[in-house]
Amino acid sequence: MELKKIVEAILFSSSEPVKLTELSKITGKDKDEVLNAVNMLIEEYSSRDTSVEVIKVGDSYLMRIKPQYADYVEKFTVREFDRGTLRTLAVIAVKQPITLAKVARIRGNKCYDHVKKLVERGLVKAEKKGRSTILTTTEEFAIYFGLESSDPEKIKEALRKYFEGDEKP
Repeated sequence: MELKKIVEAILFSSSEPVKLTELSKITGKDKDEVLNAVNMLIEEYSSRDTSVEVIKVGDSYLMRIKPQYADYVEKFTVREFDRGTLRTLAVIAVKQPITLAKVARIRGNKCYDHVKKLVERGLVKAEKKGRSTILTTTEEFAIYFGLESSDPEKIKEALRKYFEGDEKP
């Protein structure tokens, strides 16, 4: 099916999840036809013994390396964030909503630079409440890490499962 190949090419070339409406617009096909093609790709990739998968992220779709192969691929890619920034992000994700002051107590004063980077990148939202700044993850966080939901409780649950070794997020 030509539509399936076109959708596959779009997902392969995109570094961000692609909305069904956008796929429909690009291909000139109605949403039901595109959804059928996407579902065929999801099924095809999950039935093959491959390191690549197509997943649903919110109302979008993403082709990515399966998490169990990410460590190998990471050796060939440039890191967007240093380990300290990622650790600060992990604290925010696991303990959200959390005050900036509490993150600083846990991670030290370097966290202020980390949080600034994370807010600029759109992975963390910083909201002023009185004299405190409350930090939470964003929808962009969920997209960046290939999570199905940006709901803070679902993110915490996915991280708990990951750290307990049950599954990769």
